[in-house]
Amino acid sequence: MRSETMADVPDLLDPAVLERAAAEGSLARLVADWTARVAAGDELRRVVLAALRLDLALIVREPELLFPCLYNRVYWHASAEAAAFYGEGIDVGAPLRGWAERWRAARGRRGPWARSLRPPEFPLLGPLREEYRGALGQGAPAFSRDGQVVGCAGATASAWERATGRALPSELAAQRLGDGGPELEVRFDSGAWGWARVRERGREKWLVEVDVDGDSKFDCALRLADGTAVIVAGWCADYDGSIARIDLPGAKVRWRVQLGGQIHALACDRAGALVAASDGAAVHLLDGTSGATLASAPLSAHALGLAADGSTLVTRHEDVLRVWDVAGLRRGRPVRLRGTHDGWIDAAFSPDGQRLITGTLLCDGRDGRLVARLDLDGPGCLEGGPPEDGRRLADDRFVEMAPMRGVAIWDARDGRRQRVDAGRRYGHTHEIVLSPDTRWYVHGRRRGAEPTEMRLCAVDDGSVRAELGSIERDCVVFTPDSQRVLVAAGEAVTVWRVPTGTREATLRHPAAVTGVGVARDGSCAVTGARDGVLRVWDLARRELRGSRPLAAEDPLQRSWSGRGEETGAWRATPEALARLEGWLGFSYARHASTPRRRDGLTDILEAGRVRVRVPAQARLEAAPDGSRWASRVDHFVIEDEPLAAAAET
Repeated sequence: MRSETMADVPDLLDPAVLERAAAEGSLARLVADWTARVAAGDELRRVVLAALRLDLALIVREPELLFPCLYNRVYWHASAEAAAFYGEGIDVGAPLRGWAERWRAARGRRGPWARSLRPPEFPLLGPLREEYRGALGQGAPAFSRDGQVVGCAGATASAWERATGRALPSELAAQRLGDGGPELEVRFDSGAWGWARVRERGREKWLVEVDVDGDSKFDCALRLADGTAVIVAGWCADYDGSIARIDLPGAKVRWRVQLGGQIHALACDRAGALVAASDGAAVHLLDGTSGATLASAPLSAHALGLAADGSTLVTRHEDVLRVWDVAGLRRGRPVRLRGTHDGWIDAAFSPDGQRLITGTLLCDGRDGRLVARLDLDGPGCLEGGPPEDGRRLADDRFVEMAPMRGVAIWDARDGRRQRVDAGRRYGHTHEIVLSPDTRWYVHGRRRGAEPTEMRLCAVDDGSVRAELGSIERDCVVFTPDSQRVLVAAGEAVTVWRVPTGTREATLRHPAAVTGVGVARDGSCAVTGARDGVLRVWDLARRELRGSRPLAAEDPLQRSWSGRGEETGAWRATPEALARLEGWLGFSYARHASTPRRRDGLTDILEAGRVRVRVPAQARLEAAPDGSRWASRVDHFVIEDEPLAAAAET
């Protein structure tokens, strides 16, 4: 129920009020009014406030994103789907889902928008308080001295007023954030493991030069605001994180701790009472006086900063800043989508688009429903990690070829593991190419830059169908129906019939072939060669359709000639194949949409124009028809709601 003290404030649960406030630039004032006076038991408005606070800066910048931002957060709050994806929590019936759907219906047709098919990475009412998206430059994240501004310092500073979400001009941003004091540099000598050598950049005199532990390699350092100590961090042993505090003057090591992985970013509060350290996969909070671990949270961060009073933490990942409540982080491990950051796959749809895998989560590709959590193989550190392309999702099953478990097959319909062959184990030195239906694979073991001896085998039992010979990297491709495999070796491309392991055709070239790609319908192939010519081949007629010289716009990859000279070679990468769309009947694109990442958002383009903007900072993969897009943490469907006639006029 609405509090009597808020009777004079427009209702936060009235979509018309929210839309008017966003359009008029008064949304921040509405949020501030309700934040100051909302009743503790008013759960619905507290949830809406939390969602508005999270995306306030984005909505202030782009008011048209108000509805999708709020819808995609509140729709999932306290729902059965949220409990399933987070692996914890209680289903209380998604109390704001009906409100969100009524708003959606009342909006009518206002053009395409991106509707999320899964809960957000972090739920509402947790320690995550704010997000800021933009071109952040190279500076480290920081707060102003009073904590009212957050951003990234540096030559081209970016910053926002936290209360209003308003972006500051670069010059003012630099003034509010300050320069952070002299930059420190850390020097490592391979003959002096365990030594911390730290000085101000451009100075010759060492600020710190001391043997900390005889084992660590220190890569980063910061100095306490009062100059009484330096914190250094890096790694030791098997890339374990290593952090130490060195008191000044005298360079005395007060404490040294080992935790997490290799530490590459540090921050501390003004008093030096709280230290934050990131290893990329987690942020660790330590007592600055004793080195005791206060909390470890699974937060992805390239860089971080702490407010002067230590109450809030800012992390940076890609072009997104996130502000966290430190007390909330210290109370316990924050709730997060479970399983999306595990495994080796960011996002992959099955060929028919019915299934999606993100991390270790197998989902329905159409409606987003969580089907199963797959028990995928570990990293295989002693083996150097898994093969680069040793996993693939087909329409009916998922296959993983890994260093520890071997070959494993799951049923894509229900996520049940069907079989494991521990006798076939593959590591990072193996070249693996799986067919689209995952019944066949080509493999060999790399030895440096030399061509690899490859063979065609059946996935289920490992039986060899054909010895394919010595092949350069990235010169094997299956046709979409998995019935043929094209192998480029020397001055020829051989077309093999997969089930029988027999040669069907040989496409001769006047120079060594560097790459081969197949059209999405399997009717033709494109090849690049050392003579600088691209060719399109008709696979049914086994003849050349046409050719053209490489153009300046055709992307090349670094390569080496047989004499060891570095050259540029054409490879059949998605970018290279997209440039050939429509040439001589070659078609690679499955749909007309392309993504473009910019300022912490992803634009979905059609014919060069923005169709919809999505608040996703990670690279999105498209479903075969282009209607759905996914990353490790995101899964969106583009709701095609054409503008109503009245709106168009």
